[in-house]
Amino acid sequence: MAVPTGRAIPFVEAMEIIGRAEMTPEIVTVSERKAREAAHRRSAAREVMALVREFAVSHRGRRYVFGSVAEDRMKYDSDFDVVVDFPPDMETEAAEFVENANQRLDLPCDVNLKSRATDKFLDRIRDQMVILP
Repeated sequence: MAVPTGRAIPFVEAMEIIGRAEMTPEIVTVSERKAREAAHRRSAAREVMALVREFAVSHRGRRYVFGSVAEDRMKYDSDFDVVVDFPPDMETEAAEFVENANQRLDLPCDVNLKSRATDKFLDRIRDQMVILP
C-alpha cells in the first residue's frame, strides 16, 4: 500500500502499513532469556575455540580450557576460562588474541598465562583442563 504524502494517515491505515507484529513487543520470560544467553555463550565458546586453535597452530602455542567450557556445561552466566601456553615472545599477543576474540563475540573470559600461573592454580584446575587440539 503506497503512503500518500502530505496527509495524515488514520491509525487503522497506519497499522496496516506498519504491520501489527512490529507494534507488539515480544514477551520473554526470565528462564527463556537465560536459555538464550546460555545458547549464545555455548555457540560463542565453540567459535572462540576454533579461532584460538588456528592462532595456536600458526604461532607454536597450546591452549587449555577449563571450567564450564571444558565440561560443556556453560550457563547464562558462564565465562570462557583458558590457559594459554606460548613461547615467551608470543604470550602477550596470544592473550590479547583470546581476549579480543571473546570480546568480539560478547563472551566474558578469564585468560591465564601458563608461565605466570602458580603451581597451586594449575594443580587445582588440572583434572578439568582440556587441551584443545
